[in-house]
Amino acid sequence: RYNVLLRDDKSYPYVLMTGEAWPRIAMHRGPRAVAGRYFGPYASVGAVRDTLNLMHKLFRLRSCEDSVFRNRSRPCLQHLIGRCSAPCVGLVPARDYSESVRRAGLFLEGRSDELTDELGRDMEASSARLDFEDAARLRDLIAGIRSLQARQYVDGRAADLDVLALAMSGAAACVLLLAFRDGRNLGTRAFFPQTRGSDNPEEVLTAFISQYYGEQTPPREIVLDRDLPDRELFEQAFSAAGERRVQIKSSVRGERAGYVDLARRNAEMALATEMTSHAAQLARAEALRDLLKMPALPQRIECFDISHTMGEATVASCVVFDSQGPVRGQYRRYNIAGIVEGDDYAAMNQAIARRFRRAVE
Repeated sequence: RYNVLLRDDKSYPYVLMTGEAWPRIAMHRGPRAVAGRYFGPYASVGAVRDTLNLMHKLFRLRSCEDSVFRNRSRPCLQHLIGRCSAPCVGLVPARDYSESVRRAGLFLEGRSDELTDELGRDMEASSARLDFEDAARLRDLIAGIRSLQARQYVDGRAADLDVLALAMSGAAACVLLLAFRDGRNLGTRAFFPQTRGSDNPEEVLTAFISQYYGEQTPPREIVLDRDLPDRELFEQAFSAAGERRVQIKSSVRGERAGYVDLARRNAEMALATEMTSHAAQLARAEALRDLLKMPALPQRIECFDISHTMGEATVASCVVFDSQGPVRGQYRRYNIAGIVEGDDYAAMNQAIARRFRRAVE
C-alpha cells in the first residue's frame, strides 16, 4: 500500500544469556545461533553495554568466553573488582549461581518490582536465621535495583514505551526511535527509510510503523509526534499480535511531551547530518570521476587491504561502496595462505582472484 521501504543494514543488539550449566551474559548481534535467552532488541549498542555493566554489578554473572572459563586456575580481575562470582574456580555454589541467573532474567524481563519483593522476603528470612551476611548482601542488591528505578522511571512509574518522531526534507526522511522498557532508557536509533519520492509525512510514518513493528514486538505504549489516520487500526493489530493492550498516542503532556520534543529535534539533526554526508559522498565521487576521466560517476567501488603480523597470519580485507555510501553487508575478509611471508603483492593477487573467480567463471 505504501511506497516506502524501511532499509536498515544493522542488526539489532540483544543481551544474550547462554543456556550452559554456568551461563554467561554478553551482547549479541546477528543470527540467534547460540542457545540461550535473548533480551531486547535494544536501540543502541551503548544501551546494551550500560545494561551489561549494571548486570555484572548487581548479579555478578560471568562474561568470559567458554575457552577462557574452562582453563582458569585462579579468579580474574572481574572477580577482584566485584563484577563476577568466579564460578570458573568454584568460588560460588552452582545453586547460588543459578539463583543469580534466574534473578537476572526477571530483571531483564522488566519484572523488577516482583524481583525486589522476592529479595525483600529472602532478606527477612536470612535475618530470621541470623545469617546477617547474606541479609546484608540482599539488602545491597535491593538498594541497587531501587536506585536504578528511582533514576529511570518515567512519570513516576515503570514505562514500557517507544517515542517516534519524523523529520523530512523533500523526499528525504529520518525516523528517530527513543525506547523505554521497565522505565529504563534503552537509547535512541535513527532510521532513514527510502520514501521513493513520497513527501507525505503521515504516509512515511505509517509505513515505518507497519514495517518496524511487523518485525519487533510493540511496547504497551507508542507515542508519536503526529496523529495518523490508521491509528485505531494499528492499535487493534498490535494488541492482537502482542496479546496485550497497545496504545498509540500523539497528544501527550508532561515528561512524554518533553521526550517527543527531544526525539523531534534529534531526528532533525540526524537528517541534516545524513544529507550533509550524502552531499560529501557525491562530491568525492565527482572528484574521482574527474581524476580518472571516467564518462560517468562510479556506481561501485571495492577496496582491498593486506595486513599481517611480521609476515605471519596474513589477512586481506575488502570494503564496498555504492552511490549511497558504504555497503557493510558486502564487506569480506580473506585468510591468505600458500604465499611467501610478507609478500603483499601475492596476497593481493590471491584475494582479488578469490573475490572475482565466480564472476569470471
